[in-house]
Amino acid sequence: MKKEFAKLVMIIIVLFLGIILISGNPVIKTFVDTKKNIDKAVLIKNISSQDMFSLQEAFVDVIAKVKPAVVSIVTVYTYKIEIPEFYFGDPFEEFFREFFDIPYPKRQKQKYRQYKTEGGGSGVIISPDGYILTNEHVIKNATEIKVVVNIDGNKKEYRGKVVGKDPKTDIAVIKINAKNLPHAKLGDSDKVRIGEWVIAIGSPFGLEQTVTVGVVSALRQRVRVEGREYREFIQTDAAINRGNSGGPLCNIYGEVIGINTAIYAPTGVFSGIGFAIPINQAKDILGVLIQKGKVARGWLGIEIAPVDEAIANQFGLSKKQGVLINRVLKNTPAEKAGLQRGDIIISVKTKNKTVEVNSPQELQDIIFSLPPKEKVILQIVRNKKTQFVEVTLGELPEEPLKVAEEEKKKEEGYSWLGHKFVNLTDELKEELGIEEDVEGVVVEEIDPEDKSYEDIGLYEKDVVVSINRKETKNISQLKEVLRSVDLKKGVVFDIIRNGRQIFVSYIKQ
Repeated sequence: MKKEFAKLVMIIIVLFLGIILISGNPVIKTFVDTKKNIDKAVLIKNISSQDMFSLQEAFVDVIAKVKPAVVSIVTVYTYKIEIPEFYFGDPFEEFFREFFDIPYPKRQKQKYRQYKTEGGGSGVIISPDGYILTNEHVIKNATEIKVVVNIDGNKKEYRGKVVGKDPKTDIAVIKINAKNLPHAKLGDSDKVRIGEWVIAIGSPFGLEQTVTVGVVSALRQRVRVEGREYREFIQTDAAINRGNSGGPLCNIYGEVIGINTAIYAPTGVFSGIGFAIPINQAKDILGVLIQKGKVARGWLGIEIAPVDEAIANQFGLSKKQGVLINRVLKNTPAEKAGLQRGDIIISVKTKNKTVEVNSPQELQDIIFSLPPKEKVILQIVRNKKTQFVEVTLGELPEEPLKVAEEEKKKEEGYSWLGHKFVNLTDELKEELGIEEDVEGVVVEEIDPEDKSYEDIGLYEKDVVVSINRKETKNISQLKEVLRSVDLKKGVVFDIIRNGRQIFVSYIKQ
């Protein structure tokens, strides 16, 4: 009986302890948690020391592997400055005439003086026979390129030659005459993840083979830097400064995943945000650059804008879609195909597929991915009706914005009585010191040899704000006002000349 009672007591005690454990007794729970934390701390301590050592060794190995393949690029720029006429006088001329009464031997007058300046950047060797990858802006307009290779402290300078460049992606390939060079392995930028360790190597401020470390901070779809539009930038907090441009951004395995290109620097130096071009963009065009020297891309010749709800409603769209043509450039594939300002492009049909477009970037990506002379069919909405237009693509100019400005300038110019007028642009306002709120036209050029020339009292760079008290804010208004001008009755110009506003009148006798 006693034994059975003892067993019953033991069962009750065990059940009671089980209930306490299950209910989370604070004392027992604290004991268990403390033990777990101690074990975890010991484990973390052991793992951290091993991992930190491994990470350090990984950085050292990558740097030792890639650093010899990173080069410094020194660019030389030659430019001429016109020497003013008063420089041509020679003090010895008077001396010879005064004391010897003989003419001083004339020397050929030098009208220009030549100057040279230097720039710099970085690059990475991608093949043992001397092909080097860098930024297009590093070598742009350079008259001479020097490449400094530094292997284990042994420097050697080579003359570099540009074999290919692509302003759109800001990628260039240069070549040096050398063999058996150390070269870097190109990785896969599509696999890059935010938070990965990265290593930037280059020559900031001329300090060769400088190494900085950080992480991938973000993957940017679109960034505009100094007038260039970049897409799919890799953003990093690894320090990048002037001179780093063109150098490699590497992952922890020593693979080049990007080309260091730009920084966000309000103060002019590194501020924690740097950008690199994904290496896959370079790999896509490397072969073409080496073989042909440039990348030929399709081109429509239009200026485009996104479609918002207001545009969709007014242009007869059932929903917000497509891309609005804001302007059709002269003598372009778009003009030849009959595209018009106000057309909305809904989709693009190529040889392989039909793709809907809902943003300017999508349309540009499709067209730029196609070669020149390829035919595409654009689905457009014009006057609230759907149409299909076939366009044979042209070739994207190296400076499309410049082409557009030249076309715009030509279109806006107007000649009258041997005087050529152009619109007063922001650039001209800055050049002439005109206030921002002033509107008018500028006398760009006067040609006295023009058969229609009349000396009406205007000078080049005069800003005409009104004629006969009628405003001339632009070329269109100027044309309208000049239609009613009768020179025999007289004409009064309200102009700004050398910063002063004056009236100039003329009447034909």
